[in-house]
Amino acid sequence: MPHDTAVNGAMQEEPAGPPQGLVKQTRFKATFRWVRRVIHDSMDALEPYGLSAEEMGSIEIVLAEALNNVVEHAYPDDETGEVTLSLRLRNSGLMVEVRDQGRPMPQGRAPIGDHPMAEDNDPMPEGGYGWYLIRELVRDLIYDRRDGENILIFRLVIGAPSA
Repeated sequence: MPHDTAVNGAMQEEPAGPPQGLVKQTRFKATFRWVRRVIHDSMDALEPYGLSAEEMGSIEIVLAEALNNVVEHAYPDDETGEVTLSLRLRNSGLMVEVRDQGRPMPQGRAPIGDHPMAEDNDPMPEGGYGWYLIRELVRDLIYDRRDGENILIFRLVIGAPSA
């Protein structure tokens, strides 16, 4: 709900927007089962903020791709580990942070995510499409490896027309 503030003696209405700050932070086992549960819980936590169906869909896709990549690539071959997910609302959008102690990303950076070209006999090629979707839907993607920990941070533009 908008509220009034005094600026140079005049009252101005501040625009309504989602409350700022932490929406959800959770630590969970790096398994596909836990990823599904955490995505469901994250979407429930975002429900009260009045995001559009398109925004909610984009958030769900990006969370699924990023978290499933951690399970599949950072902890392959039944390695055990944990993942930490943080969702924070800011004026600039939804900030997402994913942390794990699994294997680092190849060449120490997040994949480019070129649009994969389908072969005639394989309409849905494996590899790369998830990163293509992530990079298409997010802004300000940062990957770092610090003290044995992978840190992936990105922003989803919500509540405003996309640039």
